[in-house]
Amino acid sequence: MLRIYLFLLLLYWTWGLEYILLGCYKPSKQNRLLKQATGSINCATECRNYHYRYASYFGGECYCSNDVGEELSNTSCKIFCSQVDCNGTYALRDVYITENMATETNLSLRIENITSNSCRIFWSKPALIAGVVGYTITATILKTYSNYPPTPMVWVYSNDTFQTEISPLRSASEYNISVEAKYNDTNNLAEAYQILVTKIGEPDNVPYQPVIVRDDGEKVTIKLSQTTNNNGPVSAYRIIVVNSDDNQGFSKDNILSYKDAQRLGLSYYIAAEVRPEDINREFIVGDGKFYGSYYNAPLSSGVTHKIILGLVSNFNGESKVVYSNASGYNNGISILNVYDKEDGSMNGVPLLQIFNLPYCILDDAPAVIIGLSVAIGLLTFMLIAGIIGFIILKSKIVNRRQRLSDNQELTLQGPMIEVENNGYIHEEEHIPAISHYRNLKQKVRTIPASQLKIESTNLLGIGKFGKVNTGTLHENDNLITVTCYSIYDKRMNQETKRGMLQELDVLIKTGNHENILNLIGTSETSQMVVIIMEYASTNLKDLLLSSRDHLPDKFSSMSEKQAFEYAIGICKGMAYLHSTNIIHKQLCARSIMISNGSTPKIGSYGIAQFFSHNKIPDYTRWTALEVFKSHQHHPKSDIWSFACLLWEVCSLGGTPYGNISDNNEIPQHIAKGLRLQQLKYVGDDMYQIMLDCWQLIPDERPAFLNLIESLQHLRDQSHNVTDVLRFNLYSSFQYEQFYPDMELSVRPVF
Repeated sequence: MLRIYLFLLLLYWTWGLEYILLGCYKPSKQNRLLKQATGSINCATECRNYHYRYASYFGGECYCSNDVGEELSNTSCKIFCSQVDCNGTYALRDVYITENMATETNLSLRIENITSNSCRIFWSKPALIAGVVGYTITATILKTYSNYPPTPMVWVYSNDTFQTEISPLRSASEYNISVEAKYNDTNNLAEAYQILVTKIGEPDNVPYQPVIVRDDGEKVTIKLSQTTNNNGPVSAYRIIVVNSDDNQGFSKDNILSYKDAQRLGLSYYIAAEVRPEDINREFIVGDGKFYGSYYNAPLSSGVTHKIILGLVSNFNGESKVVYSNASGYNNGISILNVYDKEDGSMNGVPLLQIFNLPYCILDDAPAVIIGLSVAIGLLTFMLIAGIIGFIILKSKIVNRRQRLSDNQELTLQGPMIEVENNGYIHEEEHIPAISHYRNLKQKVRTIPASQLKIESTNLLGIGKFGKVNTGTLHENDNLITVTCYSIYDKRMNQETKRGMLQELDVLIKTGNHENILNLIGTSETSQMVVIIMEYASTNLKDLLLSSRDHLPDKFSSMSEKQAFEYAIGICKGMAYLHSTNIIHKQLCARSIMISNGSTPKIGSYGIAQFFSHNKIPDYTRWTALEVFKSHQHHPKSDIWSFACLLWEVCSLGGTPYGNISDNNEIPQHIAKGLRLQQLKYVGDDMYQIMLDCWQLIPDERPAFLNLIESLQHLRDQSHNVTDVLRFNLYSSFQYEQFYPDMELSVRPVF
């Protein structure tokens, strides 16, 4: 058929014919009425101008379409009807072809910048672009390790778009990515597809802590539990032995075999790597055998050993490992470079070796000790003399000031500022203002201003030190949406700069984590410094409120499993924050941002605090009892706040203690024992987790690592997630009320 059309077009171009009559047709259902067209020639011209391939005209009506319909005759409808009885035949029309015929309709598709959860795709313009109304991108899962049910992923773009970033994709998964050009909304003009394999992601579940079944001194029998991983395969499990009596730091990035650990003086090592199918069997640590390439060395008697389980995920040449908590050992992971005062070593390595000092120094130990003793004695004498001299001098100055006060006014030459030295402080007043970032530059990435475009018209909020806008970071031919905190540091006084640098330092010390709103870098101009952070389009509070939707037998468009994933992700982020000695102090649903539609990221700490307009959150309803009493925050104060946040998730954004309108009354009610009530659709096990977090004594509350384990256990071990959380409609159901005025204070930001 296409060859006939092309032949007719050739006749048109060669002989200068007007529009070619194809014949008499029953029209397709997909057509467009043009009321302004009069006559067949004018009808065909107008349809060509609107980029349609066919024009049909009969009885004074003009229609345009891209589907020719059902052919009845290759003559006009008048001739056809003169030969047969056309009475009762529906809407016959003479069909003409316009110039908008394609000789090629192929598309090409290219995929770049593949990560664990996203990629960027490019497609070409089809040869016949006239009449294309848009493009449809579809991502279909072919293979995945994720246990979540597959969801359709479809994106629709306008006809002038030829590239996009698609996310969120599942890690270590194979997709069929297709692009389809749509012609007149329903008919396919062209299609292309390509197979995509995403990269492996960090395992999303922490292994359960090994259970010690029997301790025989040189051998310890343990029971291990299987762990699921939605971000890649479970390739193996590693068993780590830690000699906790050495009080040596443990780093997950520096775990070696027994032989290498002995050589470097480390007190922890990989004892075995076992297959996933062997995980449910009892394992003997210290049996002297090889497992994988690791030697399971006999344990030293009389030493306290802790066992850690690691989940190993290997995929396409990349490996990811996550470790369980070892109960009683610094929450499982602490920081390396711990100095041992008793043996003069760091991580078990003698300091003489670290600093390349000769061991022969130890041969003259008595002389060295005598010399050090004399030096210490002299320094002590000088220190005491200095203190006595300072006291005498101070008393003379005070007496002199008292005498002068009778005759003249004392004039200070400059402000006296008390500095809390817990951040990077710019102390050299004579150095230009921009130079006080030099210490920070060593720890944070500097981004050229030419790569960054700040969207000045899209204001996200206002922070302590400036405005926060969206921006675009151009990197490796990609455009990444980011959050830009613009700080005009030259306008700041010295005290404000100190505060700003201290809060920036908090964000730098945090590092990167999947569930933290991460710092990307800084960009400087002669006028300001821009703090560049990850961008997230919404916060958890707004997402919860928007999920209040009546579906068949449900009162939430968010599933119970999604609620668990949000809670577990927040716990993982908070556990990481606490491992870096950072207390959040303002944990609630508003301080959690949602990235890629499903990943919770903790924000609103350090310099990452900013709020829109003149309303800022009032955290009274999430505050722990001990903070009301002493105004001092404890790491376990965040645990109390998390339980309130967990209740907030279960209630789909309800206001805690919504029956108490005055925030000033909240502390006294909590002191008398008031706690958030158990919702009818929240099971006892879930509510018990909240009650454990609201213990009066902070040390009796669980840690975030314990909460991760408890929530994952409820999610995975229950017969059904809805046994502990049910978003099912029932006759007396009502949403927990949301009261904005109780959660937000109306006053100027900062």
